[in-house]
Amino acid sequence: MSKIDENKVSAENSELLADVVAEEKEKEAKQKQDKPKKQKKSHEGGMKKFKHGAQATILTIVFFVFLVLVNVVATKLFERYPITIDLTEESIYSISDESEDYIKGIDMDVKITVCANENDFTALSSYTQQANEVMKTYSKYNNRITYQYMDINANPDFYKDYTDDVDQYDIIVETNPVGNDGKEIKRTKVIGLVDLVEFNDELTEMFSQYGVSVEQYAAQIGNDLTFLSYYGNYIESSSAEQAFTSAIMAVTDPEPVTITFLEGREELNQLSYFKTLLDANGYTVNSINITTDEISDDTDVLVISAPKVDYLPEELDKVDKFLLNDGKMGKQLIYVADTGQSDTPNIDEFLKEYGLEIGRGVVCETYSANHVTQNYYTIATDISEDFTQDMTSSDPALLMLGSRPVKALYEEDGMIKTFNYVNSTDDAYTMDIQSQEVLEKGKQSYIVLASKAAFGVENDDTYYSNVLAIGSANIIDDRVLAYDQYQNREYILSVLNGMTGKTKGITITPKVISGNLFDINDSQKSRLKWTFILIIPGIVLITGLVIWIRRKNK
Repeated sequence: MSKIDENKVSAENSELLADVVAEEKEKEAKQKQDKPKKQKKSHEGGMKKFKHGAQATILTIVFFVFLVLVNVVATKLFERYPITIDLTEESIYSISDESEDYIKGIDMDVKITVCANENDFTALSSYTQQANEVMKTYSKYNNRITYQYMDINANPDFYKDYTDDVDQYDIIVETNPVGNDGKEIKRTKVIGLVDLVEFNDELTEMFSQYGVSVEQYAAQIGNDLTFLSYYGNYIESSSAEQAFTSAIMAVTDPEPVTITFLEGREELNQLSYFKTLLDANGYTVNSINITTDEISDDTDVLVISAPKVDYLPEELDKVDKFLLNDGKMGKQLIYVADTGQSDTPNIDEFLKEYGLEIGRGVVCETYSANHVTQNYYTIATDISEDFTQDMTSSDPALLMLGSRPVKALYEEDGMIKTFNYVNSTDDAYTMDIQSQEVLEKGKQSYIVLASKAAFGVENDDTYYSNVLAIGSANIIDDRVLAYDQYQNREYILSVLNGMTGKTKGITITPKVISGNLFDINDSQKSRLKWTFILIIPGIVLITGLVIWIRRKNK
């Protein structure tokens, strides 16, 4: 190769090397120029990660604080209110809307004391367990109603202010209402274990043959718990709600109404459900033997329930003096007749003095639309508007089973007036059940009120005593009053409320305990409390921290 060729080759390599160096310098300069942008981008990414992490942390903390606050409130509710879920078919652990409305309206302090340890009381039976829940429900609806458990054996000094009638497991309901004279009145009513339950007809009828009620026999034994140990298998339903409601009504009413049933003359019907209904609506109910006892001055209403044997003149004299009330009047008498009675000429003469007469035979209806099964099982829809103020039905129908006709002898005579309250149709008639003989055709009356007036001694006011005559005990019999399709229960209560001037009553149907309560015991309550206070918030906190750490590392 020549010299010229060698120089040519060297020149080309030198130029190529220069180009490579230039390219490397240019690439390095470009990298230096781009490096701040990448650093800026990396810085922005870090700030974004930090921002998301901080937000996650704040949200987790806020949510955790919220849960803690919710569970603090829940804990207080656990302590304040018992937690039970009533899954029974008849809602035996719930109270009626009527009771709820009434309890919410109580405007004075009511204290309920159970004379036992709570665990001992609720362990007795499902009925005492229900009573415990009903009591706590009442205190929940109105904070003026408080309750406490006080073992009578461990706290004898507490009970020294009460009568000797207070026994272990009794429930004391008390308050201090203000009377019409402005003075505070101490009122107390004791609920026994027997008052918390309803017994079936078999037991009621068995005791009635001996002339005593279930409550009277239990009192003779001297201890409700002993009585229930023998006759507990006759219990068919709970009456805890009506027992508490009636007791509260009685102690908060400064002017309670006392109803006395007269016994001792082979009464054909004990009217057990009627007594239960009255007691449930705040009336004070008791019984006396008319042959031996005097009528108490605090009695407002007397009930004579279908005596088979006639009253003696001296016994009717007690009733007459009661109604006259030394000229002040203001007393009430309910006389209930029945087809099973023997002749009662003395009672008949007494009723005539008030313009009333109990007729022969039974009232029958001609057309099937006005009776059920038998023509003397009649349905009455002709009802006076007097004393229907507490009825919910605008078109009531009453079931009249085998009623004797009640006659008003006149509309007005001197200071006595009569009012036909419940009547048959114009197509009715009376019939002798034995001979099937028709006695009298035309409209008949089932219930008649006679009102006797007197002028006030010290003023010109007029005062009244009333006699309400009912043609049959079946009209207010246990079975009929329990029916919902007829309004006998509402009607008799409304009439009695009107006669006595008492406020609207509450009708409570006894509840049968046949299902199971989803009841949360103390162990379950503790587990639930710590689950909501500690476990769930802990899980939420740990979950939040994991999410925050994962986001931070991205």
